[in-house]
Amino acid sequence: MQSFLQRYSFDIESLKSMLSFVCFTLSFPVVAASLSGSMSTIRNVVVVGGTHGNEYTGVWCIKALDRAAESLSALYPSLRISTLLANPEAYRQNKRFNPYALTKSMRCSGQSFKTDVIVDLHSTTSNMGLTLIIAEGDSLMAAAAAYVLLKCGGEARGARCLMHSHPSRESRPNLSSAARHGFTIEVGPVPQGILRHDAVERTQQAVAALLEFLQLHNQDRTRLLQNLRQAYDNKKVPCFRSAPARRPGEMSGKITWPCDSENVNFPAVMVHKDLQDRDFHEIQTGDPLFVDLKGKTIPYTGSHGSPVYLMFVNEGGYYYASSGTGIGVAIRADFNLESGKFVEKITVGEYDVS
Repeated sequence: MQSFLQRYSFDIESLKSMLSFVCFTLSFPVVAASLSGSMSTIRNVVVVGGTHGNEYTGVWCIKALDRAAESLSALYPSLRISTLLANPEAYRQNKRFNPYALTKSMRCSGQSFKTDVIVDLHSTTSNMGLTLIIAEGDSLMAAAAAYVLLKCGGEARGARCLMHSHPSRESRPNLSSAARHGFTIEVGPVPQGILRHDAVERTQQAVAALLEFLQLHNQDRTRLLQNLRQAYDNKKVPCFRSAPARRPGEMSGKITWPCDSENVNFPAVMVHKDLQDRDFHEIQTGDPLFVDLKGKTIPYTGSHGSPVYLMFVNEGGYYYASSGTGIGVAIRADFNLESGKFVEKITVGEYDVS
């Protein structure tokens, strides 16, 4: 296993050049194939840390992977595993961003994928537990998420799957969309710019389970699918479905908050104490949402339907106007184990999804 850190200097132009290894033309359409149709062998896997420079969990994990290269090759002989420090300047400065937008550097030429799977490692200040984030219609990653959930204990142990529904890769402005398959791992709560042993271990557990799945997929995908069918009744895997994004550049819908007139990165209201650390809990119209400077409680208006589930509650990264301020919104759903698509149409208020 080789580390990209050993092969590239990371000014803006060399980052663009490096990303040609994992990129495609962003207008390339999503192909939603069934798992039985996803028969190609997985070879090139890139594990990415430091996409946000002040999220140290992923950086630690890729450094540990580099040190374990020999044992990884023995455990997963069919995979070529590389690591990538995605945002080295921001990492060195302990900042979320550096002066250019990473996702804007992902637009590159070429008609074929050179990386099979990107695994993007993140931490969050919110109490998200272990959250696996995948795109609807990627049947292989849907099956992978189902496998990782089993290995990591499921919702009983704080492991959940969040599925985004987007019509094209261009509408998925994240690093994990820059390969044939993308898989994002979020672990929290972790304060920005620190390491937590438990969060690192939880991330490493999820990465190991994912690599194990890919190895088993290469060895005997028919048997792997049979085992997953036995674990999930009616081929239905529980997940959360993100609300549709309403602002450009966002992955999902958010309940936004007003910003201070003197500083766009400072909220004019704060998250109500009843919601703090309660990610993936239900909220209904009229429930406490924010508190203003006068101490007045501002209730949820039902803007995204009712009931809904909140996620990334009081996430530090979402204090930045450039990231899109607010609290994420989702609903409970199920996806089909074989197609990677949501099982049924759900209508919650104005949140109508098919």
